[in-house]
Amino acid sequence: MSRIVEKWTDSISSTWSLEDFQLKSTTIRREVSPIQTTEYRLEMEWFPPGMEMIDDLNPPGTVYAEVNLDYGFLTSFIVVQSDDRRQEPPLLPSAKLKDVVAWIEAQTGLKQEVDFRLKREEQEKDGHQYFFTSIVNSKKVSPAGYIEIKVNEKGSVVFYSLSGFFPKLYQEISIEPSREEEIKKVDEFKEQQMVLFGTLEEQGYRLLYGVEEAFVDTIENEFVLEWDQDAPVQKLSMSKDAIGEHWKAFLNSQIVNEEEMSVQISHPDILPISASERCDFLKIMAGYMQTHYPNESGQWKVVTMERRYGYMEATVTPTATLGRFFDKVKFIYDPKNNMIIQVLDKRELFNEMVNFPLPQPKITKEEAIKILDQDIFFERYYVYDTVKKTLKPTWMIDCHAFVDALTGEKVFES
Repeated sequence: MSRIVEKWTDSISSTWSLEDFQLKSTTIRREVSPIQTTEYRLEMEWFPPGMEMIDDLNPPGTVYAEVNLDYGFLTSFIVVQSDDRRQEPPLLPSAKLKDVVAWIEAQTGLKQEVDFRLKREEQEKDGHQYFFTSIVNSKKVSPAGYIEIKVNEKGSVVFYSLSGFFPKLYQEISIEPSREEEIKKVDEFKEQQMVLFGTLEEQGYRLLYGVEEAFVDTIENEFVLEWDQDAPVQKLSMSKDAIGEHWKAFLNSQIVNEEEMSVQISHPDILPISASERCDFLKIMAGYMQTHYPNESGQWKVVTMERRYGYMEATVTPTATLGRFFDKVKFIYDPKNNMIIQVLDKRELFNEMVNFPLPQPKITKEEAIKILDQDIFFERYYVYDTVKKTLKPTWMIDCHAFVDALTGEKVFES
């Protein structure tokens, strides 16, 4: 057992009353942080005394803990099924909010109403559960940070998780001063973000207009896919392996030891996408679209492209906003071998699943904007700028109501 693993297993075992539990596994894993940097996390599992795996599953009462080695403190503590089998677990003074907050502040160094804020609380038969989100200067943050904690009726923590982005934990991040000027081109932005979507119900599709959340000054790099429909269709190279096997192999490749961790190798998913990789990926996506939708050149665009699990992923949607409910294609691509790993085509999936005819909206987009105009709002946010490495103030457009595209009825979030 390495020095750093022994340090943390000893500390958590004594702090959380696990001395008579069996330490079953320890893993150091290289991960991507919420702000696209490389972090290292130590995962640990303990089994209750005398317990073993049951049908390849961890037994009830198993304790899972995770330490973020860059932060230097615990980020997860989970008692499986909340079945606490510790003899004398540490207890909070109570399960009330003030005692839970005091415990979180002592664990993390974060402060309530400075770094995090209560989102909601739930009382259950076996305890209280609290959910918190990150803030900066009393405003929400993107990417978001989350804290979830459950305290049982005895006052023992049986679930705790800190995930996502808490700016205070990254000392090098500066905060740009707030701007008080008015939002420009409000009407244009409302029109841009009003989209048609819906749900599949027993009687068919229910179409709704709603506002797609977005930051007002976000500029997306979108690439329109075009091809010559008369040109020969190129044969596409596609993997025959299941995507799950690829992901499993990649996750295993990011398990490291203490010596490897000290070398500080960047996680593969934070490497920038090169111009040649982007070009090859766009070509292979255009080739797929030409094969399946030969007469729709110029009617599809790439709205996201990123690295994930060692591969590249992209989402393609119609250029016409109203078509996005019915059509979306997701590509997973291996840039090393110029090969498609998986394609999820919403149009093909829906055609296989249901036989309902696709209804045509009777309410126009302009009419929907008028109906929802008083419900659309702009909320102040701080957004992390990955280029400048700063938090910049901005606004997010949002709306908690929708319009039925067939009847014009206003529908509110449940």
